[in-house]
Amino acid sequence: MEHVEIALYGKGGIGKSTVSANLSAALANAGAKILQIGCDPKHDSTRLLMHGRTIPTVLDYLRDVQKDQAQIDSILHEGAFGIGCIEAGGPKPGVGCAGRGIISAFEFLERNDVKASYDVVVYDVLGDVVCGGFAVPMRREYADAIFLVTSGEFMALYAANNILRGIRNYDGTEHRRVAGIILNARNLSDEDERVMRFAHAVELPIVASIPRSHAFAEAERENCTIIELPGQLEEEKPFIELANAIIDGLVLHEARPLRDEALEDCVLNRASTRISKTGNETPLSPSAAFEVPGAQQGIANPAPAQKPPITRPALYGCAFNGALTTAIHLTDAIVIAHSPRACAFYTWQNISSPGRKNLFHRGILMPSSLCPNLECTDISQNEAVFGGTELLLAHVRDALERKPGAVIVVTSCVSGIIGDDAFSIRELSTPRTPVIVIEADGDIAGDYMDGIRMCLNALAEQIVDTSIPRKERCVNLIGEVGVANDLEVNHLIMKNLLEQMGISINCRFLGDATTDELRSLAAAPLNILASDGQDNQELREFLEKRFGCEFFDEFMPVGFTETKRFLKRIGEHFGCPEAANPIILKAEELYKGEIARLRPQLKDKRILLTTINVNLDWLLDAAQEVGAEVVWIGVLNYLHRTLGVSDHPDRQGKIEEITTLPQLMDKITSMKPDIVMSNFAFAVPEGDYVVDNMPMVQEIGFHSGIRTLERWASLQENGNEGAWVNDRELFEKHFS
Repeated sequence: MEHVEIALYGKGGIGKSTVSANLSAALANAGAKILQIGCDPKHDSTRLLMHGRTIPTVLDYLRDVQKDQAQIDSILHEGAFGIGCIEAGGPKPGVGCAGRGIISAFEFLERNDVKASYDVVVYDVLGDVVCGGFAVPMRREYADAIFLVTSGEFMALYAANNILRGIRNYDGTEHRRVAGIILNARNLSDEDERVMRFAHAVELPIVASIPRSHAFAEAERENCTIIELPGQLEEEKPFIELANAIIDGLVLHEARPLRDEALEDCVLNRASTRISKTGNETPLSPSAAFEVPGAQQGIANPAPAQKPPITRPALYGCAFNGALTTAIHLTDAIVIAHSPRACAFYTWQNISSPGRKNLFHRGILMPSSLCPNLECTDISQNEAVFGGTELLLAHVRDALERKPGAVIVVTSCVSGIIGDDAFSIRELSTPRTPVIVIEADGDIAGDYMDGIRMCLNALAEQIVDTSIPRKERCVNLIGEVGVANDLEVNHLIMKNLLEQMGISINCRFLGDATTDELRSLAAAPLNILASDGQDNQELREFLEKRFGCEFFDEFMPVGFTETKRFLKRIGEHFGCPEAANPIILKAEELYKGEIARLRPQLKDKRILLTTINVNLDWLLDAAQEVGAEVVWIGVLNYLHRTLGVSDHPDRQGKIEEITTLPQLMDKITSMKPDIVMSNFAFAVPEGDYVVDNMPMVQEIGFHSGIRTLERWASLQENGNEGAWVNDRELFEKHFS
């Protein structure tokens, strides 16, 4: 006979293992060479074939043996009638991922070509199609034919219908692989009729009907199949007939699952009805009884779902990445990524790349970015299958021995999927060193910004100490962007400005800070938000509600006008309004000198700005004072908030929302600017102008606009090459 692989699926406890073992025995007794593979973590599928002897599972074996030393003979055993017996196995209940275990076991069997020498492979699979791992035997590269094992119980038939849904997802209407229904009777009233109604509704034959008999219990006691017990002609007959049908060649059918309401009507023998939107019952048409992939239950052609309104921009990157990128700024903590090594590596690169760039290109030192305090548990396939809590426990204990300010554990999607009990690790906290667990769980928990918020909230909840006495003349900086070119520059500018007024920075939440600094956050009398983004506003609401923090109604200032106002108002808040005057006078003198120096190069230059709607007044003020003309401002409304531009009529009349890229190209071509400046990337059409980038996080302070004007002047002298001269010099130095 030709090689064939069959899978038996059905509700847990329905008797699949008994059916599988007896079918394998009947096939082998008919002369076929059989391999039975148990795909249930209970690993009892082959117990009758092995006459009660327990065999080692594939997964237990692979956990203890190096991959390159694994031998197939260690997990392949010969049972009754020469049947090959394999148990895939799985983790202990409640840990790991049994579905991933099935995949790992199958990969091992494929590498060793274990199935090639058998006529029939029988897969005995866990009760329901609970996840993609247990659906593997159902895939076309494995099962040629699939049997549904059921009784007349409603939940058994419900499981059979779900299995048809799984097959339909793989096969659609193009392939036929359902061999039929095996009725394993429970002697229920109306049982045969229930199963017959279901079989008729899904257009499948009942290929075997196995009677309820004490002979099966006797075979169980003897640890053997019914085929091996003498005188059981009635009980062994359905297995022998089904074995002969398999050997002769099966007739296969399309998977046609019923909708839930149609299944209930069918099994419970009710009139086929559906509740309409008005509350009336209307008959179900025959076609409406079948499930259409992607359709809502009971609705043949559902209207597309309405998308929820966007409340903040969706960002690439997962919560795991965002939480780690934030946590490393607690400088005396040890941050542990409970993840595979590759996940931590990508985050490490995301953190360290700006640090290296700033050091080499601009001479800015960002210690947290250059050498993140980040470690990884390095979850492997073994942990993915059997659980990684013990691995995490060992890493946290090792970290605590080094006496850090805190240990921060951030979970990944892998640890989330396998159900590791990461929160139990918090019990290792000591009075000196809290162990903080952030269940970021990769994309499962949200995007990059969700991870940042989760991290900040967890750190504040578990570290901030409200019993620390109130301090005087100090502030906290709240919501600085964790990975930004100007992060440390802005901190130094703000620190310098405030110190000139006799005000210190108590804590940065969370720029680089120590655990003790964060512990004293609630002691500062005033908090300053870095910017007015929605995520910062949410953080402000959390800190106000949780710790009673008071916030300044100005943000870290960008440009001369904002900085002047900021210093005056913070002086008023701390009762020293005159302290700002000498700082402003000195800055104004420098500012006017720079404007005068740059005016000859930039006067009458035409500037075209394209922006993701961020604050622009600081730049427009500087351009106006140097005599340049802003001819157009194109706004890509990505952040879904008001553009930060004053009501000056010359500016408002030039603002236009960008809806298409051709619209932007046409504006650049028709306006004939001298300088194009943007804070988002696009392919600029060729033209007689220079191009500059505007960072999303601006340098704060009096001279934000001056820095940009200086770049424009440099571009006018050097062309577009001007922005890349330093990069070119570095490349030639290190790689020529």
